[in-house]
Amino acid sequence: MMKRFNFNSATKAMLGAGLLSLLLTACGGSDGKDGEDGKPGPVGLDVGQATTLKASLEGVKIDNGIVSVDIVLTNANGVPVTGLEQYAQVNSLGLGIAKLIPQKGKGDKTPQWTSYINTVQAVNPARSLTNYTYTVGGVAKDVKFTPGDAIQANIESSCKTACLTVVDAGVYRYTFKANLSALNPIDGLDLTYDPALVHRITLELQTDGSKDAKLVNSHIDFLPSDNFKEAAATDTRTVVDLEANCIKCHNTNYSDTSSTAKPLALHGGKRIAIANCQVCHNSYSKDPETGASLDMGAMVHAIHKGTYTMVGYGGTIYDFSGTIPKAEYPLFREGKDVSERVTLPVSIGTCESCHSTDGKGPVDADNFKHHRGLACASCHMTGFNPVDNSEWLTPPEGQKDRGFVGNYFHYYATPEIDGIPGADLVNVFQNGGCAACHAAEGEEGSAKYHLAKTVVTKSIRDEYAYKLGNGTFDASGNKLTFTVQWHNDTAPNADTSVKALWLVAAALDKEYQIGYKASTFGTHPGRFSVNLVKEYPAITMAQTGNTLTYTIAGITQPDMIALKKGTLSAKLFVCADQSETKAVDCSDATITHKTEVIIAANQANFAGISAGDSPFVARNVVASEAKCANCHGKQADFSVAHSRVRPTGSPDSGCSSCHTSEPNTAVALTDGSCVTCHNNSLTAVNSTGHSAGRAKNFSRGFDFKVMVHQIHANTRSGRFGNYTTDVTFPENPANCAVCHDKGQLNLATLGDKPVFIASTGEYSPTVAACASCHAPTAEGNSAVIGHFETNGGVYNGTAGAYISGGETCATCHGEGKSSGVDKVHPVKY
Repeated sequence: MMKRFNFNSATKAMLGAGLLSLLLTACGGSDGKDGEDGKPGPVGLDVGQATTLKASLEGVKIDNGIVSVDIVLTNANGVPVTGLEQYAQVNSLGLGIAKLIPQKGKGDKTPQWTSYINTVQAVNPARSLTNYTYTVGGVAKDVKFTPGDAIQANIESSCKTACLTVVDAGVYRYTFKANLSALNPIDGLDLTYDPALVHRITLELQTDGSKDAKLVNSHIDFLPSDNFKEAAATDTRTVVDLEANCIKCHNTNYSDTSSTAKPLALHGGKRIAIANCQVCHNSYSKDPETGASLDMGAMVHAIHKGTYTMVGYGGTIYDFSGTIPKAEYPLFREGKDVSERVTLPVSIGTCESCHSTDGKGPVDADNFKHHRGLACASCHMTGFNPVDNSEWLTPPEGQKDRGFVGNYFHYYATPEIDGIPGADLVNVFQNGGCAACHAAEGEEGSAKYHLAKTVVTKSIRDEYAYKLGNGTFDASGNKLTFTVQWHNDTAPNADTSVKALWLVAAALDKEYQIGYKASTFGTHPGRFSVNLVKEYPAITMAQTGNTLTYTIAGITQPDMIALKKGTLSAKLFVCADQSETKAVDCSDATITHKTEVIIAANQANFAGISAGDSPFVARNVVASEAKCANCHGKQADFSVAHSRVRPTGSPDSGCSSCHTSEPNTAVALTDGSCVTCHNNSLTAVNSTGHSAGRAKNFSRGFDFKVMVHQIHANTRSGRFGNYTTDVTFPENPANCAVCHDKGQLNLATLGDKPVFIASTGEYSPTVAACASCHAPTAEGNSAVIGHFETNGGVYNGTAGAYISGGETCATCHGEGKSSGVDKVHPVKY
């Protein structure tokens, strides 16, 4: 009889059909009586050979305080990974265990994690931060810390493979050294094992020290009292989701090993999952060297606000305020410690930037609306501490003692002290408005105030949505005619809620051109800005229902007359009441929560109507508006950046030909609206002697493609106005896919664009874009510059040195080519 081979399913999958057939038919004749089936041989991939890892947790047991959990380890294809129990090169293997404790008090309270594994950390004298003073803008500012012994939640990380036993191929049982029945007591912590509470076990595993796919984080939530059944998401605490919230700006490209990589990986690059972060960054954990809270909400708020400093992993100082080098702090180690102020690309009060408010986030997304003292204090109590502000440790006579933070919010947080515009917390408490913070389940609580501007903005933008129609340019009368599809039959100039409706018209050929030459509407040829709500003799409007037809006469801008084609864009300013979520009369001074909502229009175009006039051809869109909105929000607000150059507002003002009299807000970043100002600068001089003006040193380039690359790559030589630090970028600036969609980087027509004229010389267009990162200055970049010039580019050349189309960069560096930008950069679409 033919001999039988007992293959398990994994072995069968690995053997090809031909090989299997060969094995079976190669045995001829009978070999006697059949024996019993043998045990399947081990199947799997040795951990030393695995290039990817995936891990899940299952089979939790807690018996007499002894905790065990099974780790199921595979590669990305599901093949079991074996040999972990004897792999000496394991860089990190740490597990934690915590319980989720409901909170008491007024209103709906978010449950909080308490870890069973904790340490009381003493201050490291060599790393302890003391108070210091630094000067910014001529003003001295004090930074104060409160170092001292601190409790820190922790994980088991020393046992590593010694705590593992093999259960099956790729399945390892980890038994905790910590016994839940024999934990060292810590004052103020309830470490009692309570099987009725939801528990979480977390895993951090890295098989070697490289920043690649061999790093995994995993967790399991379970209920011990229900036979260790996995807990439903609704029974845990998932307020923020990594993909839905954080990765809008940050990234998870852990395989990017370049020097500029910034994946969201902490604790030496080993912690990457929010569920793992939560069990240690809880309400009682603090940093002993600074006294800073390590609570997840408080810490993340303060980091993004740029007010947080701590001594973290490996004794490294992390100063997210960027103030330590300014103070020449003696403990700061250049190259090891970090001092860089985080710059958030939206207002810190824009909660929806990080929290889901659209119903698409995690199950507990709305929990951010409910009061938590530490999270609230991270903004409202910035710079305050119980040492320097000890008076808040004592409540007013006859009042309940609510602790340092509670006393502040209930008794001492006046608008003058609090420093948050519009916040009058003491008044709210004194008038019985407890629900403003202590919201019941389903209510908004303080989120009503934090989200007020967002809510009214969305409401007004929906109500006042309007559309620009394409226009015509009549050279015989120098007239521009276009339409506006309004939201109702009350024209903008008759609506008391409309403060302004600014139109920007810009002539376009291959690219926008701006120089300084006198003309009727502004001093820039080919561009003007005018408020359509005001009355000007040269502007007429005819209304038919919701259709408004505007005619602007007397246009004498040289480029407009010559080109007779270009783009139209607009932005509308509507007065609104945040508390009532409605449009209001702009002249009503009695409204205390008035705000302005800015609404951008679609970009339209205009073209000549005479015989032989060339048609309008749209400018190439080479970046993704949706990707810009990931960080900057829809219709981005750059009013702060432009408030330094507020113009008079009259249509013949030199400033208002570029800048409307309102801050430059609510703009699209990729349709060319910005480029109508931020472009090649001509060298003409107007009658007042106002020179090129926009011609700057290349490292301060004004051209949009130069400026944007420099800002995001931090290669720009300084800031001005309201910006006191460099802009921080939470991604790898070399990852072009952060801003560009696939297909937008072919570079095919970039070499045809006008040159960029700096104060010292001209730069060919592709060189201008690439040099903004690779050679913002000539010093130390001779090889790069030589490469530019060898391939037809011009770097800081004499006027007229570049002939349009002369660059050959796209031949090799266009997207998809042998050395395309998508190949030589760590691009991750």
